[in-house]
Amino acid sequence: MEFDKKNLLKLGKLARILIKDENLDSLSEDLNSILKFVDQLKEIKTDHVDPTSNSLEQILLSRKDIVEKINETEDILENAPEKEMEFYVVPKVIE
Repeated sequence: MEFDKKNLLKLGKLARILIKDENLDSLSEDLNSILKFVDQLKEIKTDHVDPTSNSLEQILLSRKDIVEKINETEDILENAPEKEMEFYVVPKVIE
C-alpha cells in the first residue's frame, strides 16, 4: 500500500489530525519508507526461531522462595489511634 494524498487525508481524518497541504509530500515519503522497511521485516524467515529466544545470552537468576512475616496486622495497627477488630477506625465522611 502506498500513501498518496487521498490516503493521507483519509488517515488524518480518521486519526482526527489536521494535515496541512505543504506537509503531505514529506509525510507521504516518510510513511512509504516505513512501509518498505516493514515489508523487509516480513521477508525474514523465522520458522525455526524460538518465540522466546533472546539475543543477549542472559541467564535468569533465581532465588529461594522464603516466606517472611512482614506487615503483620498487629504490627501495622500497633500505632493506630483507634482500632476496632483488625481495622482502623476513621471519622464518617459520607452521610
